[in-house]
This record gives sequence, structure tokens and C-alpha cells, in this order.
Amino acid sequence: MIEQHGAEIAAIAHAAGAELIVGVDAISLGVLAPPVHYGADIVVGTTQPLGVHMHGGGGSSGFIASRDEPRYAHQYPTLFISMSETTQPGQYGFGLSLFEQSSYGLRDKGNDWTGHSVYMWAIANAVYMAMMGPQGMREVGEQILQKARYAARLIADIPGLRVLFPDGAFKEFVVNFDATGLGVQHIHAALLAQGIFGGKDLTADFPELGASALFCVTEVHSAADIERLATALQKVIAA
Repeated sequence: MIEQHGAEIAAIAHAAGAELIVGVDAISLGVLAPPVHYGADIVVGTTQPLGVHMHGGGGSSGFIASRDEPRYAHQYPTLFISMSETTQPGQYGFGLSLFEQSSYGLRDKGNDWTGHSVYMWAIANAVYMAMMGPQGMREVGEQILQKARYAARLIADIPGLRVLFPDGAFKEFVVNFDATGLGVQHIHAALLAQGIFGGKDLTADFPELGASALFCVTEVHSAADIERLATALQKVIAA
């Protein structure tokens, strides 16, 4: 879901002497304001959406971002690669920073603990973002917004189904099945019989939402995929 009150939340946190940490879907930043614009102190998230293929449940890397201040920089559990200008306009140099707090400088007392697989995923992320560029990131974000809202609208039109929190969905939206009298597991089993993997069952995690599931639509889903899901749900409800 897209948080609509980021600035107000930041103000409340800062007034209480706390810092605001925002978890964000990186691919949404092509169409949504970056968290720093509404007061975030630290931003975290997974890099799975940025060119990492699915494997064993997802990619194995994430990101942490903060302001360029010593109080943050000295806490990072990783190596720092800094960028600086060179004598050639438009060209930049790269090198290790804060060497003394890493395992290279402190051995077993160093802050860094990340393994090589994380760096490999970082390369995949960098290639993906470089190939997409700002315009590509904006276009993929717009596609996701349009497709998620299209899916939510089709599903909400099915008698007995209700989309909770319909405003501000990015990729994910919650579908409630209470009016059908059917449990989420039953609906998911019936969808699976049609070759469709249903949403995440929220019954145990959020019992206050009733018989609900979290569905997700991204740029990889076509309009035909979304319409097939809606048709399958209609069949399950009518059976």
C-alpha cells in the first residue's frame, strides 16, 4: 500500500526524538516521491525487484540508505565504496572509504559481514537500473500502478468479493471473501486446480480482516493474465 501521510508521520517521530525508518519498494521510486522528501532519516528495502530473478523465495540482498553523515556512516556493517570527481570533467573515480572500520582494517572486529553473493546481486541491480534509466523506471512504475488497479477493479466487480483499502495500491491489494462463505484455503486450492497461484492467505496474520488474501500484480503480468485470474475467481465463487 502507498502511505499517504508520510510527512505527518515523520513530524510525529521527530517531535518525539525518534528517527523515521521507511521500508520502500525500490521499483516504486520511478513514480513515487523518495522517502527523504517527506522526512525519512533511513530508508531500507529489498533489491529483488531490480533485475533479480526468483530463486528459493527471492533474491538475497537489500539496501540501506541514509544521509551522508558520520553518525550513520560509522554504523554500516559493510564496505564503503566512495565516488569522487577526477581531473577529467564528467569522469569519476571510485575507492574504499572508512577503511579503518572494516575487516581489512580491524580484522575480526570489523563492521562488515556481507558475503560475495550480495555483491553479485548488486551488480545485477546496477545493470538493471543502468539499462532502464529514469524514463524506464518511470514507465515500469506506471505499468505496475495501472495493472494493479485494473486487477483490483475487475475483482471488486465480482459479486461476493471486496477489495479492502482500494486507494493507493502499488503491486499489492487485499481481497476479502467473507460474503462468499468460502475460506481462503478453499479458494486457493480451486485456483491452483486451474493453474493459478492465489494470493497470500492473511487469515492467521490479520484475523481482523476476515477471510482475506493479499494479491500481487507487477509489470510481468499481462492484461490477459489479469482477466484470467478474474474469470477463475468467478468460477470458484459460482461453483
